[in-house]
Amino acid sequence: MFFHPLPADATPWVLFRAVARSTDQCYLHARRTSGGPLSLQDFDNYLSWETEWHTPFISFGTWRRAMAQRKYLESTRERDIVVIAVWTKGLASVYSAEEPYRDEYLVEGCIAADEYRILAIFEGGGTERDVVFECLFIYQASTTIPNEFFPGRRSSNALEDIEDEIYYYSGVRNDMKRDVLVQVITGWH
Repeated sequence: MFFHPLPADATPWVLFRAVARSTDQCYLHARRTSGGPLSLQDFDNYLSWETEWHTPFISFGTWRRAMAQRKYLESTRERDIVVIAVWTKGLASVYSAEEPYRDEYLVEGCIAADEYRILAIFEGGGTERDVVFECLFIYQASTTIPNEFFPGRRSSNALEDIEDEIYYYSGVRNDMKRDVLVQVITGWH
């Protein structure tokens, strides 16, 4: 039995991965990147969390799921926790793990550095604080984020901080990607 990636219109535009930098999980590549077509066993091995199996997947999730994973990592005393935001619109080989794991997606292979898909890396944690993203005359959206996350800390303008972070990783200023990232973080529609 073989599975098919999500169609382009069903793939979320932005996905997140919460990891501790002290582990090899911080890298955006699967532990096995070749070996033929995918099988049901590849999915079962990955979703069973059997660490002895090397699978062709990297796990990503929604913002909400990444925040829950970040809290879990903090509770297990992991250090140097980061949440990585990745632009997945147009990315081939994205699979939904909706049946066993809500809001989890599997990406086959890796996120190559030269694809410029990393939008932002949110470092740190701590208690939550309120943050407002405001694009003058267009939108204003607020949410709570961990205190040490950068939006609104580097400058007094959280939206500008997000824009600068995207520029840092992609080399271009892109209002659409910025606004989509803000929309996903805040749940604003």
